[in-house]
Amino acid sequence: MDNKKSFKVTDKFKKEAFSRFISENPNTSIFQTLEMAEVYKRNKGCKPLTLAVINDDTGEIQATLLAKILEEKTGFLSSFSTHSTIRGGPIFVDNEAGIEAVSLLLEHYNEIIKKDVLYSRIYPLNDTPQIIPYFKENGYEYESWQNFLINLNRPTKEIWSGIHKSRRKNINRAIKKGIKIEEINKKTLLHIVYKLFAETYTKRKYPLEDISNFEATFDLLVPKNMAKFFAAKYENEYIGTRLVLTYNGVVYDWYTGAFKKFLRLYPNDLLVWQILRWGSEHGFRTFDFGGGGTPDDANAGWVQFKQRFGGIMVNYGRYTKIHQSRKLWFAEKAFALYRKML
Repeated sequence: MDNKKSFKVTDKFKKEAFSRFISENPNTSIFQTLEMAEVYKRNKGCKPLTLAVINDDTGEIQATLLAKILEEKTGFLSSFSTHSTIRGGPIFVDNEAGIEAVSLLLEHYNEIIKKDVLYSRIYPLNDTPQIIPYFKENGYEYESWQNFLINLNRPTKEIWSGIHKSRRKNINRAIKKGIKIEEINKKTLLHIVYKLFAETYTKRKYPLEDISNFEATFDLLVPKNMAKFFAAKYENEYIGTRLVLTYNGVVYDWYTGAFKKFLRLYPNDLLVWQILRWGSEHGFRTFDFGGGGTPDDANAGWVQFKQRFGGIMVNYGRYTKIHQSRKLWFAEKAFALYRKML
């Protein structure tokens, strides 16, 4: 059965129908919503690409895709630093027609994106093996990529007992030191939150997106209860922070930051625990830790930190297609040199 003749790929669609399709899909993700597309649109150096496959005969959506196109450098270096990320997508109707629509969607996406980005990377956030052959068919190569998922649909006592004793000890130490966790509700505090993010990202030698990304998140997602900024406070000073996204029963760990001089007080441990408690008490079913690296990263500190909160490890992989190999080679060499200089 070949449905492609009756399918069309388009960036013109009814927003209500698109949003309903995303919210009702069992393999949905906040990273594929129109609200997130608007955040990307307001993020300096970033733009969204939103596509849908529509059945001309019925007018129904068969598959959708939201790509985040990020330019990490401006000017001459722009073309050497622009890449695309498809996180938690594509979203599709789980039948023969919907799966076929994914193939058409990726084929169309590749054609229109190939001159604009160095590479595209897909991060599946759900177990969807039925569409994996179409990733490979369209030139996306598999790489192992792990994540940790914590079940929140249980008593907090049970969540606590599942946490490694070393983490529980750090949480109790933070509490005894007088650290308090609060939700950031004032936009004027975002500059402090951003400083906390910046210190952590500089330490890890990773680029941090412009503050406009977080301002857009605060303006667009927080009022809809789709995002929350949590912060750790010690003696009237903010020392750590975590930004989570919330959608369809899932709490997504998105950004984290802390001042190095206060890490001895374990603000990160307490922040995660309080977010797990909050999620469980507010009816969420899953905490998604936002990635656990490759198997080669197993002994890295940030991976060990996540692993010891008692979640299950999943490996849905990540899939990369290189669109401009020569430019990418040059960019990787330059980035490696840049990280050595930091």
